[in-house]
Amino acid sequence: MTIEVYSKKDNKIKITFPTKKNGSAVAKLIQHCSPLDLNSTYHYLIQSYYFNRTCSVAFDGEKIVAFVSGFIKPTNKNCLFIWQVAIDEDYRGKGLGIELIEFLLNQNKEVNTIETTITKNNIASRRMFQKIVEKYKTRMAEEILFNKEEDFSNEHDSEMLITIGPIK
Repeated sequence: MTIEVYSKKDNKIKITFPTKKNGSAVAKLIQHCSPLDLNSTYHYLIQSYYFNRTCSVAFDGEKIVAFVSGFIKPTNKNCLFIWQVAIDEDYRGKGLGIELIEFLLNQNKEVNTIETTITKNNIASRRMFQKIVEKYKTRMAEEILFNKEEDFSNEHDSEMLITIGPIK
């Protein structure tokens, strides 16, 4: 499954599932997408191969310009956990992150809830998920999932669990 949307340059942006050949390029994209945590290239290869039906990638021609990683929550098959949303700087602010998430929702019809974690200072991610809440006329709840002091030994900001749903 592939869909086409349009970039600011009127070039066709193709959104599809990633494949293992995309893992290295995804790692390079994320490396330039602060404040995202960069995982190993192996990690992105695993996501693009084993979890590709819950991940999406956007291409402008042959260039990967955006990536969303996620998985179906093991304890709730109706919940899509969004791990990372990475958008190339030149493509931000155009709704591409929402397009990538909606692509996943359309491919995973059993999903009625989204979960993600966001730090308090990641304003761009917070805005994007708030737009999803507004678009689907649903609710959002927030609580601390991983505490800065207790879980991260003060080496990372607290991660807030954001729950969005129900999504129809």
